[in-house]
Amino acid sequence: MLRPGRAGGLAVQVDPSDVHQTLEYRLDAEFASWLPIGLLTLFCGLFIFAMEMPDWPRPGETFGAFAAILVGIGLSVFVLRRRFRRGKPVYVLSPDGVHICWSSRRESFIPWREIKGIDTIDIVVWHWLARYPRNLHYNDVTVALVTKQFYQANLHIKSLFQRGPYWHQTAFIAKGDMVQCALHAEFVGVTPQQLRGAVEVRWRAFGGASDRPRPSVPVIYAARRPDMAETQAASGRKVVAAGGTPRPLSPWDMIKIALPLIGIFVAGSNLAGIWSTQGQVTALAKKREWQEWNARYHRERRELDEKLQRQREEMEEAMRRAFTRY
Repeated sequence: MLRPGRAGGLAVQVDPSDVHQTLEYRLDAEFASWLPIGLLTLFCGLFIFAMEMPDWPRPGETFGAFAAILVGIGLSVFVLRRRFRRGKPVYVLSPDGVHICWSSRRESFIPWREIKGIDTIDIVVWHWLARYPRNLHYNDVTVALVTKQFYQANLHIKSLFQRGPYWHQTAFIAKGDMVQCALHAEFVGVTPQQLRGAVEVRWRAFGGASDRPRPSVPVIYAARRPDMAETQAASGRKVVAAGGTPRPLSPWDMIKIALPLIGIFVAGSNLAGIWSTQGQVTALAKKREWQEWNARYHRERRELDEKLQRQREEMEEAMRRAFTRY
């Protein structure tokens, strides 16, 4: 299946069956779907302040509202930036193998010859870190099967902190004497069928060939991670983005974006004083009345204190004069 992609700023056609293409899969499409979340978070923060107008919310609510506004703005800016500027790929399918980029410093590489099979599985994970623990379902996940020896020699990360809590449940799942290396299509903006097709056609093309003679006793070679610039410069290889462009906005996506924007405009204009509810007008009138009474009270109290101070000074001066005559 042909899928629109982008490379070097020019529109190209991504053909998964062209095994000489190097396909790059990014999280841009997944991040683009976070825009309604960022806008809704921003609206919630503004709404809390608008509900308490003309007063400030309680300290805890004030902190939460400020946090929601900052998170909403930050998330929205990040999403919009990623919608127009690409991030780094997380999956790269090249003629050499599969590159899995966990971060800018951490990358796993699986040569095609080390993959023993391609499969599609469903993953169910008990998400215990959430506020309300529940099962997370990942359907039609493409997995590449490698031996446990290869996994331990080339893919395993010793640091529990770097692996994270779901490493062996969502990324590398044991299956007997094999390990299933999961590639999640839903995160990179393609269908499971497209991702599996691109992986499988390359595995069938390059998996049987080996640049080393096969010994009678199996030996696990260390996977050489090809340099990405070297891969791109190789003769006859084209590097294109597959699923890197955020999905076009559907009518439902536009509704999910439009509703928070309307709420942000309404709440923001209310906070700016462009319009007010009857309750806010009444509350503001009472607040101003209380402020005037409070100002009058402090003014009269200050005048009274000044008057009493002058009387004491006059009395002290009279007493001093009276006693200094004798």
